This record gives sequence, structure tokens and C-alpha cells, in this order.
Amino acid sequence: MQAQKLTLNGNTVVSGKQIDFAETCFAVFYLLFFAGAFGFGADLAAAPVIPTPIITLIRYAAYAAVVLLLSLRPIETLKTALSNKWALGIIFITSISFLWSYNPSVTIDSIWKEFIPMFLLSLYIASRFTLEQQFKIVLWVLVIVFLESVALAVAMPGVGRHIEGPFVGSWKGVFAQKNQFGAHSAMTLIALFMLANYAKEKQRWALILLGGCFAALLVSSSVTALTLSFVGLTLTVFYRRFAWLGKRSVLLGALFVLVSVSFFYVLFSNWVDILDYFDRDPTLSTRTLIWHLVINAKIPGSPYLGYGRGVFWDSVGLTTGFESFAYHVPPHAHNGFLDLILDVGFIGFSFFCVTWFMTYVRAARLAYDRKEAAYLWPLLFLSMLVLFNTFESYLARLTTLYWIIFIILAFSLTPKVFASKD
Repeated sequence: MQAQKLTLNGNTVVSGKQIDFAETCFAVFYLLFFAGAFGFGADLAAAPVIPTPIITLIRYAAYAAVVLLLSLRPIETLKTALSNKWALGIIFITSISFLWSYNPSVTIDSIWKEFIPMFLLSLYIASRFTLEQQFKIVLWVLVIVFLESVALAVAMPGVGRHIEGPFVGSWKGVFAQKNQFGAHSAMTLIALFMLANYAKEKQRWALILLGGCFAALLVSSSVTALTLSFVGLTLTVFYRRFAWLGKRSVLLGALFVLVSVSFFYVLFSNWVDILDYFDRDPTLSTRTLIWHLVINAKIPGSPYLGYGRGVFWDSVGLTTGFESFAYHVPPHAHNGFLDLILDVGFIGFSFFCVTWFMTYVRAARLAYDRKEAAYLWPLLFLSMLVLFNTFESYLARLTTLYWIIFIILAFSLTPKVFASKD
């Protein structure tokens, strides 16, 4: 969707293409902020590489800019916001979770500084850009953060690599932990694979960066991300070549499910033996211990509405028992769905599930109608979102690019919004 030109006394001051370019740059810039491109090094004992006052200035300047841009297009903004009641429901429940929060001041701070800005940016991108434009914007963000991470790991190893603890030497780039870098590299790899093979004009240069992403997965030493990248590539080929082709798709789909179920049956039946063979911890670095305690002891404490956004893992009174049961107090549940339930309970989680399912169905229909990368991307992203959040927490915890993209797609794929840009 192209912007209208800006005129003064009948003379064109700024053309529509110039406005489009400026808004695209702003969208990329603000997404980079939430992806962590400017906050690297903040997890270190020393001061972050980019001073905190500058980060704060970027945060609130971009915050004000996105509010202004939304207000300049009130009709499109309102139409987009009201197009998906379920997505709006999870946004609303999270935004008022301070009312029942275990620590209201922490929740209000989290909502004001993190959650609302992410929602406003999602709403802006969904209402302003087409799916093709969104795919390009997201791809630029993924590639820039990936290249920045590689540069940090090479040029500033004290920042871009783990320098202590069990992961010494592993690359983490702009992120706080190697698994985050691995997940980002895997998502970038999948997007580049789609660009190289399924775009209207195939971009073969993307294959070079794709190889770089694979190498980055190896040096990040994130086995989960490496495995899921192969799963993602397999799903990409499967969705593109075989899905929704009449009876053959039904057969292939059934075979795929059968093979998948058989694989996971063998995997879980021989869980300990397989992990011992690869010299891995059968508890998946105490993940299963954390999940057991969260499911059986913590969620029942506030099952319907949760403890409020961003409160649980920073509250000493709520995390009792983890030291003795899971050997330490983790920063999160290592599962995005469990963290979402801890924040907004089963009521909020139900809104998320319905939103995800409806968006997934719409993405599947779109991928059938149009085979280009930009229209296949939503289906792949929604699939990988589930897989990534099985072993890590990439949903609505803190600021995350994945949550923003999810909300963008939830609004963009509604019939009214999609038809208005088609």
C-alpha cells in the first residue's frame, strides 16, 4: 500500500515513494530496537555498550513516533484493531493484568515500557504495509541483527560470546544467551531459504547468507535451534510443494502426521537412552524439572488470570522451591506457553490459542492461493513459533520480535485488513 504524496499550495513537497521509504526505515528501526540490536552488552557487569540514556531516548522517541503515525490514519488504525477481536482480547487482558498482579508496580512498568509499545508497532505495521512489504521489513531486521551478532562475536568477543559459565566460547551476538542467538539464526535461515527459492524474483545471493546462518547455528552450540532449523526447512518444502493439492495432499498429510507421531513416540519412549548416547542431560538442562514445578505447584496458585505480566520470575515469594527442586531459580520457564499462563492465566492463554489457530488457518488458505515467499512466510512463522516456544520463552516475555510478528500477522490476515491491501 503506497502512501499519498504530501502537497503544499498544489506543489508536491514529498512524494508517496519517499514517504513509503521513510516509514519502511522507521518500521525496520523500531523492530531492530525490540530485537535487541541496540541493547547488546546490557547483561554484562559493566555498563552496556550503548549508554542507557540513549536507549531510553530511542525508546520514547520511537514510542511517540508510532503513536503519531497511527493517529494520522485513524480509520485504518481503528479498522485494523477491531478486525480481530481475539487478538484484541489477549492484548486487553495483558494490559489490565496489573489489577490482579502480585506486584502491580512491576506489571505497570512492564506494560507501559514493553507490552503497549510492541502492540502499537504491530498495529502500525499491520495497518500500513502489505504482506509483501512486511516480509521484506522482517527479513531486513533478521539479517541486520544476524550480521550485527556475527560482527560482535568476531570483533568484540567479550560482548558477542559467552565468557564464563557452562557455555564459554559459544556465540550469543546481541542476545543475552546462546539459545536466543541460535533461534534467531534459525529463523533467519528459513526466511532466506524462502527468499532464495520462492520469491517472485529469486535472490540467489541469499544462499550465501543462508550458509552463514547454518555456520552460526554450529558456533552457537544450540542443539535445539539447529534441530528446529532443519524441521523448519522441511516444513517449508512440504508446505510449498505438497500442501492442499487435492487427494494427494490428504495422503501426504496423513503420512507426515504418522511419521511425526512415530518419531516422537520413539523419541520419548527412549528419552534417557537417546540423550545419554549424545552425552546430553535427560532433564534437558533441568527444563523438565522446571516445567514439573510450574505446572503442578505454581500455575494452580493463580490459574485463571495468572500473576500479572512480568512478575513471576522476579518475585522471591513466588519462585520458592526452584533452588531445591530444579537446583536454581531460572529467568523463565524455558517454555513460552507456560510463561504466558503464569502472566495471564488460562483465560489469557485461551485467547492466544484461538488467535493463533484462526491466524494459522488463514495463513494456510493464503499459502494455497499464492505460492510466493511473502504469502508462505506467515504459515512457516506460525509453525516455528510453536516449536521455538516448546523449549524456550519467545512469546510475550519482555520485548520480543516474535510476539510483534505474531500480532502483525493476526491482524494482517483478517479478511477485512487483507482485502483492503490486496
